[in-house]
Amino acid sequence: LLEHIATLVNKIKKERRDLMDLYNLRNNMRSRYFSMLEYLNNGFEIFKMFVKKHPLLVFSHFVFSTVMVLFITFPFTEQAVKMYEFAKKVNNTKMQKNININEYASLLSSLFSMLLLYALISLILQFVAVIIRKKAGLEIEAEEDAEKEKIKKDKFKLGKITLKFIIMMAVYLIIGLALMMLIVVFSLVLDSSSALFIVSVIYFTLFFNVLYLQQIYYLRDVNLVEAFRYNLYLSKGKRLRILLPIIMIALITFFINYALNYFTGITIGKLQNLQMLGIVTSATGGIVKTFSVLYTIIAENLVYFNVEYMDLKKLK
Repeated sequence: LLEHIATLVNKIKKERRDLMDLYNLRNNMRSRYFSMLEYLNNGFEIFKMFVKKHPLLVFSHFVFSTVMVLFITFPFTEQAVKMYEFAKKVNNTKMQKNININEYASLLSSLFSMLLLYALISLILQFVAVIIRKKAGLEIEAEEDAEKEKIKKDKFKLGKITLKFIIMMAVYLIIGLALMMLIVVFSLVLDSSSALFIVSVIYFTLFFNVLYLQQIYYLRDVNLVEAFRYNLYLSKGKRLRILLPIIMIALITFFINYALNYFTGITIGKLQNLQMLGIVTSATGGIVKTFSVLYTIIAENLVYFNVEYMDLKKLK
């Protein structure tokens, strides 16, 4: 019993220390702009804190990430190879008489089912990422006061987050369809490479103008239009501030993933078991993807809070 009480006391002390660290972090973010290294260092500390506090949420992201990589590695790739072989058969005039229309319909149906499943897994992953963003944001802005802690818990409403997510995905879908239509339209009057270049310029212009959108939309009580306008306001002169940490995390992730795949390939490659190699690579890919997504989300949240706090400070 005494051992149990001592463990409980230590846990409470640790939580109090974490709250004090976050309190100091918020004060620093309100007083000055952080450097890229500070965003990364503080982001990693919050990352470790978040993993300890929300292991189930982090584990669910890892599971779906691993499933996605496994899905691409095995069934999806297998169907794509079959479609490729069938396309070669169609292009071969000597084999055209042996073409089975039912086989083509079956392959097309299977590939379409695979694409739908891939889209579903991708949506689940994005939704989990949104929940992580919201919870991580609430953790960073957590207060020591019990009443304020209650307010923080009240701010996390799954129904409201789900509705926001559906609206955001609908907008993404409309933009995606619009960009594809533009490619088709431009291809009618220009060559394919020029059409792709123009649409790419449009895409990156959109990307550079929504760098703070998700943070504002999911962390503040605003609609999508209000979030977009506020995002444009905060983006003025602050685009590199959020881009540099994201690029740095992407590079770190790339090298970690490369090293893991290299050593995994050497170790399991000696066994000449491609199936085992695919499974292990998928698991390591899931770990790296979860690390990358969680770290990036926390870093983005930190940059957003810092920029917003400093902007509010200027307005006072």
